Amino acid sequence: MKIEPAMHKDLGAIQALYEQLYARMAQLQPQNFRPARQNGEFLMYMMLGEDSDILIAREDGGRIVGFALVRCQNTPEYPSFIPRRYAVLMDLAVEESRRRQGVGRALLEAVKAWARERGAEFLELGVLSQNLPAIGLYESFGFSESRRVMELELGGS
Repeated sequence: MKIEPAMHKDLGAIQALYEQLYARMAQLQPQNFRPARQNGEFLMYMMLGEDSDILIAREDGGRIVGFALVRCQNTPEYPSFIPRRYAVLMDLAVEESRRRQGVGRALLEAVKAWARERGAEFLELGVLSQNLPAIGLYESFGFSESRRVMELELGGS
């Protein structure tokens, strides 16, 4: 398996993995998510951006079995924020049949190297609280919780 930057020809495979990702998110939080297909123009924008990339996990036969979408940015210029450059792992997906075989960990290693090359001081991600396998992977990699997002359903009345 090889981790490398995605190219235009990889769009279809990445979109198929996004369909798996979005279907899983819809299962975990049906009140917030629905199955969907990621926009190809957005993916191309992220591939070609100076501070963003899509890294893919490609098997020896050429099949793409996972990807990581990552972006580098600076903290907002708020008076209370310490100015820092950091990377955001926006999405990570591994084909269901290849989970728990080191693909996700290899992608995380590549994202970490990508972020360091761009001067990032830390790596941040968001994960659905119900996605326990992903949380386990991230924690085993060294991620820890730094803040919490909470939600209150207001209903229709």
